[in-house]
Amino acid sequence: MVRQILVVDDNQPFLNLLHKLFSRRQDNYAILTCNDGSKAIEYLKNNPIAMVVTDLQMPQVDGYALLAKIRKFFPDVPAIVATGYDKPKTREAVMRYGASAYFTKPLVVEKLKETMDQLFAAQSGGGTLKNASLEMFLQLIEMESKTCTIRVFNEATQESGVLFFRDGDILNARIGAKNGSRAAYRILSWERVTLLIENACVLTRKGIQGELQAILLDAMRLKDEDGETDVPCEKEAASIQSQHKDAEPRSSLDDLTRLKRLVINFCGSADAIIDAREETGLTEMLSSLQMFGNIVGAGPLKALISDQSSGDRVLVMASDPPLYLQASQKVTRDVLVETVLDF
Repeated sequence: MVRQILVVDDNQPFLNLLHKLFSRRQDNYAILTCNDGSKAIEYLKNNPIAMVVTDLQMPQVDGYALLAKIRKFFPDVPAIVATGYDKPKTREAVMRYGASAYFTKPLVVEKLKETMDQLFAAQSGGGTLKNASLEMFLQLIEMESKTCTIRVFNEATQESGVLFFRDGDILNARIGAKNGSRAAYRILSWERVTLLIENACVLTRKGIQGELQAILLDAMRLKDEDGETDVPCEKEAASIQSQHKDAEPRSSLDDLTRLKRLVINFCGSADAIIDAREETGLTEMLSSLQMFGNIVGAGPLKALISDQSSGDRVLVMASDPPLYLQASQKVTRDVLVETVLDF
């Protein structure tokens, strides 16, 4: 099984060097390269990328913004940072953004290879199954209430997808940039698959509504009606997705509701929220702070947390439009930080 690794750096000689070094291991790895974070996002959408190695300082979309995109849309893809702009607390910052490892340049390539091998080994720490019955295995996951991430490889088409489980409950599915029920139905339509089981799941909230058994039955019905073993009819899949009220895409009001629910879940008290609303009046201030952050190399602004003289705490999410949430003293700063990281 060949894993595709995406290396992102605006230094072309560095890209050429890594491509040459890893070409010796082409039985295991295939190296893709690009010189900007925006191009990297397109690669992630359209290719089964297994890992990302990225610089931080790049034009247009920098490494911090790329890490944030990976964390939000491709959370199962490990990201390694390799940078020549090492500053105090840079390591701490990129690890908060979701990086799995951090290296400074000049890079010791053998250390990089060793780390990559360790990360890939963790992805199959729960075992590898070839020519497995996916439906039967998923029912075992549900019965045993397992928390895991299952990477599914279609041996016939070389496609890959990911299924996320927590305590036996299916949380989400992903193929490229597609997620939710539509991705789950496509994965469940594959016949000859290899499974890699990781004994961990980075997700905590559901992106697929409904129980696993209902999803399996819907997938089997779509497969039978379509008469093929590849992809269920997109219209039918979208229809079922609508019936289950699957959460994609969301409006800003959905984001506000999700923000409140995250705070409530983390602090355990619904009356801890005093006020929550969209606040377009904060857009200009956030833009100025974002500009300052770019100047000092702090990366993209995601949120502000402020302690008020009254003892209340305020969280402002730098979204479009900005989201404002005021909470009582019951909500600790740690709860708000966890909310920002999980949003």
